[in-house]
Amino acid sequence: MLPFKTNLYYRLKPFLPWRLRMAARRWHARRILKRCGDVWPIDPAAGRKPDGWPGWPDGKQFAFVLTHDVEGLGGLGNVRALAELEMSLGFRSCFNFVPEGEYRVPPELRAWLVENGFEVGVHDLYHDGRLYRNREYFRRCAEKINGYLAEWNAVGFRPGFMLRHLDWLHDLNILYDSSTFDTDPFEPQPVGVGTIFPFWVGAGVIGDHRPKTLDHRPESVDQGPESGDQRPKTIDPRLETIDHRPKTIDQRGRGGGYVELPYTLPQDSTLFLVLREKSPDIWLRKLDWVAQHGGMVLLNTHPDYVNFGSGKRRSGPYPVAYYSAFLEHVRSAFADRYWNAAPRAVAEFVRKSVLPSISEPRSSAPAAVMTRPPGNAKIWIDLDNTPHVPFFLPIISELKARGYRVVVTARDAFQVCDLAREKGLSFVKIGRHYGKNRVAKGFGLFYRALQLAPVVIREKPVLAVSHGSRSQILICNLLGVPSVLIEDYEHALFPWPVRPTWTMVPDVIPTSVVGDKRRNVLTYPGIKEDVYAWTLQPDRSVLARLGVQNGEVVIVMRPPATEAHYHNPESERLFDAAMDYFCRRRDVRVILLPRNQKQARQIVTERPSWFAGGRVTIPDKAVDGLNLLWHADLVVSGGGTMNREAAALGVPVYSIFRGKTGAVDRYLEREGRLVMIHSADEIAHKIRVVRREKGAVAKPLPGPALQCIIEHIEAAVKEGSKEARREA
Repeated sequence: MLPFKTNLYYRLKPFLPWRLRMAARRWHARRILKRCGDVWPIDPAAGRKPDGWPGWPDGKQFAFVLTHDVEGLGGLGNVRALAELEMSLGFRSCFNFVPEGEYRVPPELRAWLVENGFEVGVHDLYHDGRLYRNREYFRRCAEKINGYLAEWNAVGFRPGFMLRHLDWLHDLNILYDSSTFDTDPFEPQPVGVGTIFPFWVGAGVIGDHRPKTLDHRPESVDQGPESGDQRPKTIDPRLETIDHRPKTIDQRGRGGGYVELPYTLPQDSTLFLVLREKSPDIWLRKLDWVAQHGGMVLLNTHPDYVNFGSGKRRSGPYPVAYYSAFLEHVRSAFADRYWNAAPRAVAEFVRKSVLPSISEPRSSAPAAVMTRPPGNAKIWIDLDNTPHVPFFLPIISELKARGYRVVVTARDAFQVCDLAREKGLSFVKIGRHYGKNRVAKGFGLFYRALQLAPVVIREKPVLAVSHGSRSQILICNLLGVPSVLIEDYEHALFPWPVRPTWTMVPDVIPTSVVGDKRRNVLTYPGIKEDVYAWTLQPDRSVLARLGVQNGEVVIVMRPPATEAHYHNPESERLFDAAMDYFCRRRDVRVILLPRNQKQARQIVTERPSWFAGGRVTIPDKAVDGLNLLWHADLVVSGGGTMNREAAALGVPVYSIFRGKTGAVDRYLEREGRLVMIHSADEIAHKIRVVRREKGAVAKPLPGPALQCIIEHIEAAVKEGSKEARREA
């Protein structure tokens, strides 16, 4: 049963002027936006894939599902026009009709839709907001709804106004329902299910034994359409106790269960009526996010609200151009990467392919939903060097998606802060670099550790994570905070007192040579650059901004890390020889990436001849390194990260690093993905200065490295929490 205020509102709604209702909704929406900007239109926690998720059919990146709720006569008149628009762009959708509302659906319209590849579903019974007013009333309505489901050969249902009682829906003979959403605080029942993936609702598992359900929430969270003093929350899916064991289609409805298809893009009524948006930009932004996470893009629109621009029946409040622009963007930007399926097809896929693969979830939490981190777990990440920014971005995003709070600090060195700002990362700038002198470096290490102390004391993280931040490890050891050091060069020095609690390395590095040979060594597959190389979205304009001319061979050069403790001066001699060789050629453009302003000034001052011919460019601000590497024809670098980034992208790369060769570089050399330059004589005959064909990015989806690192971090959080409880 719905709350009294919700039932009262829908009793009074027919007597309230539309303008008054809309004004109240807009006022209410403005209040909601102030509180819910961090969970709408994107709730990061909804992006986690279900345990055992097998992926979409034919290897598609994401599912793309279009639905339409036809509320009144105006919408009914727009059905054919909307369907014809979709057909012209190569899409198909589902139209949900109200059986006993203000119109009757012509059988010939339903037949025309089905003949043209569309689906027909049932939308409520009367569309008056009273379907769930009490249990007995719903049972009587369910008998009628089942009659229309059979008559229309329909298997899908959606109630009016997204009101829902998922347990009551077992009275319906349906394959799927679509009344939930990942996040939509503007709905009368604003609690989302917190996932962009479909899930199974088994019969007899949603009942009064649960602490709370999607609908039976604490009375302090108002479910009425005019409510808003409380912040909408996503129900902890562990409280739903949804049965994910396989069921058969013959068991659907009363005896078995059904597939729930949450809509994942804001409804058109919310965007264009309530919020009065003037473009489909929010749709596009959410589309990109759901696609990136491999989820289900499910959009619900209303033909009633679409303006086709002419005729009395074509008088909706937003232009059809918004919708057509959205569809055209999907078709052009994602090409063959999406599965445009009707809801029926998605539900059949879940029933046949997904349920068997998740019938034995790996944890005690239900599959297809998230688990919660212990308490209000907060993880501290310190960015110590430029490559750490792209590396940690997907890690931070995934940790937030799993419910962790993340605190980020950054050292003002090597363009770390500039790149972090460019990527939109929130951070606290603390400390700087202290140069090559070992005494100064030692002082800087301890001084920055002291500068970090207030952050640790204030934020109280349960775990600290970095990719080589000695200052972070030092202060963690002093204050008793567990730390994870991610490292991919076994010859880097981490003596006491900068030894972390755990060390995590690529699995190509023998654990016997890591650090002080402690037991707490974790490994992940591949190389660290695999964690983020897949996020690349190539943008060719970078070449024009750097002055690259058509026909030039683009070479990205990275000088050696002259201030690192592992630096070998032989690397500088190879760098000079390579630059001299390239500058003698007329067909190249060298994009030179010094490590800091000091190194840039030194190179310009000591080697003016390199710049005399206009063939060497130093960017005047931080650039997206992955994007630049992708558009390069070859890469020559004196440092490990840029070499491995190029290798991860499949770009020809040559290393002039002459320190101790690490296991990762030896692995890449064996794989033929990296060429080592040992002497100046090898430059001319080993380096192939030719243009390369640039196809599609090889890895549009994350590999196993990211998932493995996240799982190690979560395990460390849990272990650290146990230690804290024991000490308490």
